[in-house]
This record gives sequence, structure tokens and C-alpha cells, in this order.
Amino acid sequence: MDTIVKSFQSGQILKYAEQYQSNHIYHIRYRKSKDPDAYLRHHETELLLHDGAENMLKRFGISLKHFDIDKFRNDYNALYAKKEALQKTYKSAEKDIQALNRKLDNLNQYLDRTPGQEQTTNRKPEKDFTTL
Repeated sequence: MDTIVKSFQSGQILKYAEQYQSNHIYHIRYRKSKDPDAYLRHHETELLLHDGAENMLKRFGISLKHFDIDKFRNDYNALYAKKEALQKTYKSAEKDIQALNRKLDNLNQYLDRTPGQEQTTNRKPEKDFTTL
């Protein structure tokens, strides 16, 4: 479960880092613009995406001056590969459990069909409380 949570958080960080990086140029141009209101009207979506991504990265505790998007991408890819391997292992174990349960059901069914044979289990005989 821990790998899935880390993978999800890493994916979120990667998404916001990519948004921040791709829209950062609009933020710089907005600051340098001679008419900021006109620039804001033309590029409002990009500026909002930049500000939102910046706020989310700050919430995750990531320094905006020294972040490396390739490092985030590599971390995410490693966690994703680990998650995929764990999911394959889980599905394989689930199939094995189903097969073993099917064999157990068949065995129980076989044992119940042979009334002449004694079952060698360590069950205690049940007491009959109907007569006092």
C-alpha cells in the first residue's frame, strides 16, 4: 500500500512540476510586460496554471529554485515499475489462492460423499443439551 501512495504522490508532484515548468515563461513575460492587464487577458489560463502548480509544489515542500524535473520523472518511473511488479505478484498469488480453494472444495466434496469411511479429525464430540 505504501508504494501505491508514494507512486500517487510522485505522480502528482511530477504533474505539477511539468505544469510549473511549461507555464513559467508566461509568468516571466507577465512580470516584464509593459501592459500587464492586456497580457493577463491573453494568457490568463497559463498564468493560473503556473500559480496553481507553484502553490501545490510549495505544499509538497519542494523548493522552486532548485527542483529537477528529470529527478521527479525518474523517481516516478521507478515507483511505477515497482507498483506494476507488485500488482503482478498480487494477481499471481490471487490466482494461486483461487486454485487452492477450488482444490479444497473438491476435496471437501469428495470427503463428504464417502459416508462409510471415518474421518480422522480432532473434533470433540458435541454434547447433547436437549435432555436434562
